[in-house]
Amino acid sequence: METISLILLIFVLGLRHGLDADHLACIDGLTRFNLRMNSPISRWVGTLFSFGHGLVVTSVAIILGVFIKDFKIPDYVDTLVTWISIVSLFSIGTLNIYNLLKTNVGSEKNYQVSGIKGKFLPRAAKETTNPFIVILIGGLFAMAADTVSQTSMWAIAAGNSGKYMPFILGIVFMVGMMVTDTIDSFVAFRMVRQSNRLGQSASRVMGWIIVALAYGVSFYEAFTFFFPWAELNFEIVGVIIFVSMVICLGMITLKVKRNISFTLKN
Repeated sequence: METISLILLIFVLGLRHGLDADHLACIDGLTRFNLRMNSPISRWVGTLFSFGHGLVVTSVAIILGVFIKDFKIPDYVDTLVTWISIVSLFSIGTLNIYNLLKTNVGSEKNYQVSGIKGKFLPRAAKETTNPFIVILIGGLFAMAADTVSQTSMWAIAAGNSGKYMPFILGIVFMVGMMVTDTIDSFVAFRMVRQSNRLGQSASRVMGWIIVALAYGVSFYEAFTFFFPWAELNFEIVGVIIFVSMVICLGMITLKVKRNISFTLKN
């Protein structure tokens, strides 16, 4: 029963990790570019990105789980990574609010989701139709300190509970992340395919969702750091966030469909 609970927890962690604002921003940008270029991978950018990301995470999990037994990560590392995550999420939320307020629906300058890690990518990587480069970008995003640290914690614990558990959990984490990121690329694909005004309106809704997620998780992590008693069951939090995201994305798709039908009738 403990093994099943651990697998479920790691799957939820994968779903939650796929909602990382940097992931969503990078996938959104790559999907838009590939659609403009009529690339066949435009629908599957999120899947390719999370596959590369997951390969690195799984590799790290296996190495740590198999070769580093009974190792405990110092508390200061966990503290450092927690605050890196808090500051990064707060910065992403603020950056997207600034971009949302700066651009208006129907204006010449369209709103696009913004992230931090993507700022360091060269233009050749941001504008690619090569699926292997998209996989590589996902792998590079996995090298961030917060991702490696979070992976290390559950990988070492898994290594002490079973020989093959690090490998199994690495795959489970990757599958969870691929589910979320694939949904994101499909939604981005559908939004961009709509007329400019409708697609831009849906993109702005997506932007506010990302702002809410970034600020929400940032403030939650900061509050529970100082007041651990307020920490909620992570499986429940992860499921609520994922379900909320799917509902919001479904509402965006439905709104776009209704607007298209209304436009065609008139």
